[in-house]
Amino acid sequence: MVGTHIGVYKITHLLGEGGMGTVYEAVHEQLGKRVAIKVLRSDMARNSEGLTRFFNEARAVNLIEHPGLVQIFEFGEMPSGSAYLVMEYLQGETLSQRLKRRGQLPEPEALYLCYQLAAILAAVHERGIVHRDLKPSNIMLVADSAMPSGERVKLLDFGVAKLAIALHAAESQVRTHSGQTLGTPQYMSPEQCRDVSQVDGMTDVYALGVILYQMLS
Repeated sequence: MVGTHIGVYKITHLLGEGGMGTVYEAVHEQLGKRVAIKVLRSDMARNSEGLTRFFNEARAVNLIEHPGLVQIFEFGEMPSGSAYLVMEYLQGETLSQRLKRRGQLPEPEALYLCYQLAAILAAVHERGIVHRDLKPSNIMLVADSAMPSGERVKLLDFGVAKLAIALHAAESQVRTHSGQTLGTPQYMSPEQCRDVSQVDGMTDVYALGVILYQMLS
């Protein structure tokens, strides 16, 4: 897709691929603004449940409005039938990349990153949303001079998040079946392993504890 257009944005680079889709760097040709565009996998775009989950990510993030969440500006469907999200472009590294590069982190650094993550999760849970896939590769670390450490944590990827039933009517179209497993096993609480449909915010807290252990050890 590099060199093609999605609306007013020109795709310039491939940034990465995930379970739900591919992320590209793009630029608004008139304003010169850089953005990231996530394009849903074509097989998932043909599935109404996958499409609803994809758009729920945009609704959830904009409902919470927290600086620790990547901003999503717009979403839509392409002529091919696939779907896309236009997101804030972030420069930095994931926590997964940092741990691979540096190994064990100093205790003050690990605790401050954990503190920021806990604050983000508190805002998420307050709106009745459960992330359900908290892991180092979904945590971005970006430079921010407004933060005491000079660095801000950004939580990514609400693709498998559990939204409060009252959030909007579209959520009722997504059925998480009893006994179904969603998430990344290494970071999943025992109750999430048993039945993802019954978990609450505590499953994210469990994953946060695993991540803190990983940063310190």
